Amino acid sequence: MTYQDVIKRYTMITVQLSRRIQTLFLLVLLLLLFFPWPALAQKLKKNVLYLNSYHDGYQWSDQVLEGVRKVLNQSDFKIDLQIEYLDAKKYNYEYIKPRLYTLYREKFKDEKFDIIIVSDNDALSFIQEFKEDLFGNVPVVFCGINGIETVDLSQKNITGVIENFDLARTLKIARKLHPDKKRMIVFGDDSVTGHAIANQVEQQVRVSDPDLDVEIWVSLSLEETKERVKQLPDDTFLFFTPWYQTIKGRFYTTEEVMKEIYAHSSVPMYTAWEFLLGHGVVGGRLLSGSQHGETAARMALRILNGEPADTIPIELEPTGLYMFDYDVMKRLNIDQKLLPEDSIIINSPTIFYELSKELFWTIMVSFLLLLTALLSLLIAMTERRKVERKALEQLSFLETLMDTIPQLVSWKDGQGRYLGANRSFTEFFGVESPEKMVMNTATDIISDPDYCRWSMATDYAVANQHKAFRKVRRKIVDHNGVRGWLEVNKVPLLDQAGKIVGVLSTAENITKEQNLEKQLIQSQKMEAIGTLAGGIAHDFNNILTSIINSTELALGDVDPDSQTAKDLQRVLKAARRGGRVVKQILSFSRPSSEGFRPTDISVVIQEVLSLIDASLPANINVEVDVSHNSMIVDSDPTQIHQVILNLCTNAFHALREKGGLLRIQLADAVLDQEKSGVMNIPQGNYVKMTISDTGHGIDASIIDNIFDPFFSTKDITEGTGLGLAVVHGIIKGHKGGIQVQSVSGEGTTFEIYLPKSGDTDILSDQDAISTPSEALSILFVEDDEDQLNSVPRILRDMGHRVEALRDPLVALERALSEPRDIDIIITDYDMPTMNGAQLAEKLEKFPVILVSGREDAISAGKNHPNIIRILIKPYDRHDLKKALSAVHDKE
Repeated sequence: MTYQDVIKRYTMITVQLSRRIQTLFLLVLLLLLFFPWPALAQKLKKNVLYLNSYHDGYQWSDQVLEGVRKVLNQSDFKIDLQIEYLDAKKYNYEYIKPRLYTLYREKFKDEKFDIIIVSDNDALSFIQEFKEDLFGNVPVVFCGINGIETVDLSQKNITGVIENFDLARTLKIARKLHPDKKRMIVFGDDSVTGHAIANQVEQQVRVSDPDLDVEIWVSLSLEETKERVKQLPDDTFLFFTPWYQTIKGRFYTTEEVMKEIYAHSSVPMYTAWEFLLGHGVVGGRLLSGSQHGETAARMALRILNGEPADTIPIELEPTGLYMFDYDVMKRLNIDQKLLPEDSIIINSPTIFYELSKELFWTIMVSFLLLLTALLSLLIAMTERRKVERKALEQLSFLETLMDTIPQLVSWKDGQGRYLGANRSFTEFFGVESPEKMVMNTATDIISDPDYCRWSMATDYAVANQHKAFRKVRRKIVDHNGVRGWLEVNKVPLLDQAGKIVGVLSTAENITKEQNLEKQLIQSQKMEAIGTLAGGIAHDFNNILTSIINSTELALGDVDPDSQTAKDLQRVLKAARRGGRVVKQILSFSRPSSEGFRPTDISVVIQEVLSLIDASLPANINVEVDVSHNSMIVDSDPTQIHQVILNLCTNAFHALREKGGLLRIQLADAVLDQEKSGVMNIPQGNYVKMTISDTGHGIDASIIDNIFDPFFSTKDITEGTGLGLAVVHGIIKGHKGGIQVQSVSGEGTTFEIYLPKSGDTDILSDQDAISTPSEALSILFVEDDEDQLNSVPRILRDMGHRVEALRDPLVALERALSEPRDIDIIITDYDMPTMNGAQLAEKLEKFPVILVSGREDAISAGKNHPNIIRILIKPYDRHDLKKALSAVHDKE
């Protein structure tokens, strides 16, 4: 092969290869054309702002929006439609206009719209005034505009549809149907749109029917309208325009007024708007809001497709269809033959046979087939009922047996219909007799919707999935509204062949057992918290005692009017507040019985009411119902005062927003075994105090937690979560019981039971405190170094001689060696080598004041007669003086 042959062959191969590459490239290109990429197939997104003059629910503008949406959703664009309502019919437009401007300037500062569609005059006015500032040169399409004169034709980039209703044709048909009518009353409102429509009416009447007398009624109340219509002469008919306005404090709509006039008058009524048809008007040449919206949306799509808005002419020609109401024409004896040929008549009766013969015979054949099927079904049901009757006969003995047991027993068929139940079941659910339940379902018998749904679901599972449910505990509300618990069993009910034919249910009322379990859990929880709280309180009380006494000493060393004295007073106030918080903690953890005495509860109630009466707002009424009989209980009046105050405060918080009634009742009560068992207190005579309110109530999901310490639904600034925990602790400390009943949204009731006292000698809180006339020699024993320094100084300032010792053993030796030098011993209870009670026992000849940061010291101190007073930390100068006075009085 020559060199030339090689070159020639190489050239041929190159050409062939090039053609193949070209062919392959064309095939790939065709594939790309026939199978476009997903990204290329996506619609182009356009942002459209729709500005509505009125509010959502106004029928005209809702129909306009419906038409806009219909057209835009069918377009080739992905439309993001932003809808804004000006509410110009419900509120004063001139008042809200600047606020809307401020809102939209902030709201849409980062938004860019491709086009703006405005509906009705107020929205157009707003856009013409603020468009350039808010949205720039965005094209605008308007619709529903009354009067071309309201459009600023000097503005660029704007077009739309004028709401030119065809009054001429409406008047023509009205005069034809009522040739004796020579006067027309026009109903409108005082809005921008209302004035524009009124001007259009007057202009069209002058042109089309100048002999017709026209009177315009604006902004009349319903009562005024009805009264005026009654006085109209027979030559009058009415014309209604759309309106929605507040008149004398009440909103009125055109539809509402038309319905009232139609109900009480036979005056013919006409309109030019489709959405008002069906409310008592005869009809007319009617505008369609939906058609208006569609026309405006089609203009907007032309602009979005690149056509300038200024090149699209504004539509001025009136549109509409002849539409009439058959019911109104029948009432006014109007002949349908007088109507235009293309009229649409609503509410017209339809004759099936004339409407469609094919449809009529299809229905008749279907009816015969259904009748045959129904007869077959009835025969089948008859046979089935025979079987059910046999099953009922077999269950007769079981019914008699079931009526003798306390458990709730019922049985159903496979469709969930009751076949029977025992007496316990019917009594629990408030049914007259077992016979009344037969063939009823759970929804007919059980008033508790949650339990009913669960029961029906489990019945279905038993009957269709062969499941059995045993010892399932469920909450329930019986027919009297009382909450309780049932332990439920559900098993399949079998026939003689072993086939499942229904469900057998048994249930036991375990409300009492469930409440006792809750009481036990609550008691254990409170005991655990109380142990922790008691330990913390002891340490805090020691600290607070040192702070209080040291601060009182410091106050004696500075000028009372100085800033330092004011600062120290704040320290003292804060320390005492801390002491009250610690006492609250101890009240619910280990309530003390110190200070118990025969107390008239009604007096305490009056004291609390006098305290809170001035702070209650006028929208809260207080009702007190106190029996005239003696209401004496053995109690600490201070603690009972706190209980009543806490519950009244909670009621005030529940009522302060909407107001309501706070009721306090006091009465005798005798608790039987069942009632006392629920609260875990003895049977007997009690004073029952009921505090209830009509506030927002307590949600059922949290009612079991309301007595827990630090549990609160209030803001952190309104409560610590200790109020009800303290109430619970105090009542338990008084060997009483407390119950709460609440329905969310209706109110809350607390019932408190306190053992009634047989002692009627009431002690006064105002017992005189005598002050020892001579200085006393006091032996002060305290292991806390701060109190060892501060308390003796307080006592010396009071004029007494004080010897302070830290070690109780040294104090014991000192008192025994020189007893005549000691008048009183003040000793701490918690000390390392010997506690204060043990020291008092060894020094039984000396009067002793026992101090402690624990409530345990109270019970320990009662066993020693020489312990005259028990002083709980933190204490101050006043407390010391009272304690010394008590010892002095005892001596």
